Amino acid sequence: MKVIRSANRKTNVAPAANFTGTVFSDEVVVGTLPSRMRGSVVSFTPGARTAWHSHPVGQTLFCLSGAGRVQREGEQVQEIRAGDTVVIPPDVRHWHGSAPGKLFSHLAMSELNDKGEGTAWFEHVSDADYNATPAPVT
Repeated sequence: MKVIRSANRKTNVAPAANFTGTVFSDEVVVGTLPSRMRGSVVSFTPGARTAWHSHPVGQTLFCLSGAGRVQREGEQVQEIRAGDTVVIPPDVRHWHGSAPGKLFSHLAMSELNDKGEGTAWFEHVSDADYNATPAPVT
């Protein structure tokens, strides 16, 4: 068993190449073989979001606090809140981030594929996509 103390982890600022706005990331786990699991707590300031991206083995988001948004390419934006879980299938282009005017944090979990490949990054999300009216919460 190994305990990784929070004091031994630093908060990173997410790179502008893959994010719009100010985003902080705290790495929680980086698996060692045979595990390929990666997990980070990602905190978005109001208006911040990822670029479009995909994951070869999919991604799961567990919403920790605030209000956020997520969109699968070709579908309507959805609002997400603390306690919600989002399961994104393998190789699906999507983005996620804070809702306008809100702080938002989630635990992002994904795995590398058997070739060691992880996230594929694409273009930034347009303001029009980000500001689109979200689907009704059902």
